[in-house]
Parts: sequence; structure tokens; C-alpha cells
Amino acid sequence: MSEAIHSKSSAVKSPSDLPPPRDRKGIRSVSPPLSNTPLHRFNYYIVLFAALAMAFYAWRLLQWKAEVGGWWNLALGKRPPGAEAVVGTATASPTCTASTSSKGSSVEDRINDLAAALGMPSSDLAAAIADAVREHVPPASLSSVAAHEPSG
Repeated sequence: MSEAIHSKSSAVKSPSDLPPPRDRKGIRSVSPPLSNTPLHRFNYYIVLFAALAMAFYAWRLLQWKAEVGGWWNLALGKRPPGAEAVVGTATASPTCTASTSSKGSSVEDRINDLAAALGMPSSDLAAAIADAVREHVPPASLSSVAAHEPSG
């Protein structure tokens, strides 16, 4: 394409082939942002912004501390039992903790509780869970778990 511009067969052969010059104002010079602001005022703005950001994060940290039940639980990443129900969040971890397993509830009890919460028969839920386990767990693992289970 650049060859076509510089070639002798281009359409512009004389200045009369060019369009007339435009009558418009030139580009106005613009000063950079904050160039007219004194340095001490700029520093005050930065300090004010930093103080507002720190106040927001301190407030958020205090809210988080209240949700988990204190500084100790916040530091250790623990939640007291029933904290999810009080706060109303659904961020409970899916892992089984020692506090829930020490209650003596069996898998059947948990399936029954889940079925009651979902409003469906527990046998349907148990069948759905069994199908999902059979799909996603290798058969060798299933047979080794069945061998270690007490029969009953």
C-alpha cells in the first residue's frame, strides 16, 4: 500500500489535486491534572483517602469479627455452632467437623434431616445419593469401603 502512495501513478499530480485547507482552530493546550493544586493540598487529599479506606476496612473487620464470634475465632478461622443460622449466611463449610460428628448422628439421620429440609421422601434422596456415589467413585473404592463396614 505504501508503494501505491509513493508511486508515480498516484492520483495527486499537483497541489490543485488536494482539497483546500480547513479553517478551524488549532488544538488548545491543556494543563495536566492536578498541576494547579499545591502539594500540601494534594497530600491532604491522599491522607484523607487513606483514612477513609482504613476506616472502611476496620469497620468491615469488626463486622467479620462479630459474625464469627470474636477475635479468637477470627484468628483460628473457626465458627461457633449455629453461627450460620444467626448470621443468615450460607457460607458453611461442606466438611464434617469434630463438633458435628461428636453428636452421635449417623449418615441415615443426616439424610433424613436433609430430606425433611428439602421436603422429599428420604428413600428418594438416599437413592439419588447412592446413584451419584456409584457414578463418581471407582468400584474398587466402593468395594474396599464395603469390606471395612460392619455388616448390619
